[in-house]
Amino acid sequence: MKNHQIIDGRLLQTNKKFSALKESQKTKVAEWEYEAYKDSYLKYKKVPDKQREDEILFSVIDQIEAAEIWIPEDEIYKHYQGRRNKLLKRLKKEFLEDFQEEKVTE
Repeated sequence: MKNHQIIDGRLLQTNKKFSALKESQKTKVAEWEYEAYKDSYLKYKKVPDKQREDEILFSVIDQIEAAEIWIPEDEIYKHYQGRRNKLLKRLKKEFLEDFQEEKVTE
């Protein structure tokens, strides 16, 4: 079958895109991205930069695999890149006082 491959004994679609996921799966992935983004912020006490993106994405990919949602990693990367600004805005909203203190001390 074109566009299908047997992976771990299961026949899976190999060209599945993020947009083809169910709404509940998209919501879970978006929440996992934010949680990983927030954890990185709390761990390093600064907004995640390009170097921390790999840690965030690996964390999200692990959660996606644990939930048995199958989607190519490059689709997850594209989705994360598209949401990065929204993640930052949400983080600033949640930790507004911390961000204001950082601006004052610079």
